[in-house]
Amino acid sequence: MDSQQWMACAILALVIIGCFGNTLSLILFSRPHMRSSSVNVLLCALSFVDLTLLLLSIPTFVISNLDLWEDQRNQVTYMAYVLKLVYPVNLTMQTCSVYIMVFITLERWIAVCRPLQVRVWCTPRKSRLAILIIFISACVYNFVRFFEYRFVRTDTGAVYEKWLRDPANYRWYYVGYYTILYILTHFLVPFTLMALGNGHVIVAMCQRSRTRHMLTRQQQREQSTTVMLLIVTFVFAFCNTLPFILNVVESMFPDFFADPSTSYVAYTLNDLSNLLVVLNSATTFIVYFSFSEKYRQTLLFILKNGCCATISDYNNYTAMSRTASMRISSETAIQRQGSKMSTSSRSSDVLLKPLYMQKRTDRCSSEYNERTFKHLTAFDDLKHSRIGAPSSEKRKKKNKLSSLDRSTPQITITPSEDLPSQP
Repeated sequence: MDSQQWMACAILALVIIGCFGNTLSLILFSRPHMRSSSVNVLLCALSFVDLTLLLLSIPTFVISNLDLWEDQRNQVTYMAYVLKLVYPVNLTMQTCSVYIMVFITLERWIAVCRPLQVRVWCTPRKSRLAILIIFISACVYNFVRFFEYRFVRTDTGAVYEKWLRDPANYRWYYVGYYTILYILTHFLVPFTLMALGNGHVIVAMCQRSRTRHMLTRQQQREQSTTVMLLIVTFVFAFCNTLPFILNVVESMFPDFFADPSTSYVAYTLNDLSNLLVVLNSATTFIVYFSFSEKYRQTLLFILKNGCCATISDYNNYTAMSRTASMRISSETAIQRQGSKMSTSSRSSDVLLKPLYMQKRTDRCSSEYNERTFKHLTAFDDLKHSRIGAPSSEKRKKKNKLSSLDRSTPQITITPSEDLPSQP
């Protein structure tokens, strides 16, 4: 098995993992409570685009490089159809992916640096409109890609040859569209916007980190979402840097892939760049799962209740989860403060154990709880005494007096025979 077949197997493994992850992300971000956020609408579209890219990479990068062909002519015919029909669609999805990332950066910049304009500019309706504009623009821009190659039918099958992409016949297309315009629209302009926007966002987040204790829970959640999207953007930039360099090198040296002295290095770098593009599309769901609490909560909700659950079911589920977490946190705080623990199972088990079987710490805690219970009982008695109820001290005094009456001997005087009787 040569290097291209190993690369095809690695890409196939990433495609399988990525299809599972992006399908899961597509289901989660399309839920009604997730669609209420503008950034989730963009992430839903990004998951769909990544899933499409992964599916299209199977015929483009996997099947063509595996040892599945009995005849060389069949492989050449298959590659002709792929370059003519599948590869332009793949480039269209790549264009959509680039500009969805640009809009995600813009949305985060508005949310962090211009929070007063969030409700005006960052709405789900405007995000859906932006996605529609991106898709239409990508289709129009890449429509000419269907004419870069053409079929040449022979007696042994169909082969492909360069048509518009031939620099000898269509120099204007190769220099103007394929080189200059592509570099501007897919690398320089979008990556400059993402670099400036993310740099401004990072500076604003560093300033906010000094007053993190003053942030509300909603602001902290927004900050974690921003960190997640920053990581997604950095991974996207890293994985698309090598294709950018290869495109520039190919535009400067048109024979970079055809020259025998450089063809091996060129095709090796091309396979590596394809692997990085697939890696970027296959690993975004891992970033979502690691940094988004709402993503994990929605995943658990779907696993427990299924995909057909309504938004009211989700609200009830989150309310119950929030109540349970608050109860657990309050019980933890009470335990830390050394308060009464008789309601917990652990303390009740301790009280049921014999004294010689209890640990020293357990005995101390149980004795402390017993003393605390006595003080609380005394406090309750004092409170009841103020509103007219008999207090424990009065009951104690009354019991003491009654016991003294019972213990004091009764003195009786009987007339003696020696004493004279009264007349």
